[in-house]
Amino acid sequence: MARSNKPVNPSAENALDRMKLEIATELGISDRVRSQGWSTMTSADCGRVGGHMVRRMIEQYESSMGGQTSSTSGTTATSGTMTSQFDANSK
Repeated sequence: MARSNKPVNPSAENALDRMKLEIATELGISDRVRSQGWSTMTSADCGRVGGHMVRRMIEQYESSMGGQTSSTSGTTATSGTMTSQFDANSK
């Protein structure tokens, strides 16, 4: 099966775009995205945004299932991941 960048639910595309821009704002790269577009962003920045999107979607799904996510796990969005200490693009 060929890979596709299209969402499984086409009506969710606008919500995903809003989430992507919201996360870019949280990471401090939204001004560059607005002025230059996503195609000029580094793969590290795009990967960082995608990783945060996945993390947030998992948290939302777990919450909808009645579970609570732990914010004290040490790998939260505010503390970064274990590899973020080696990331040249992080602040």
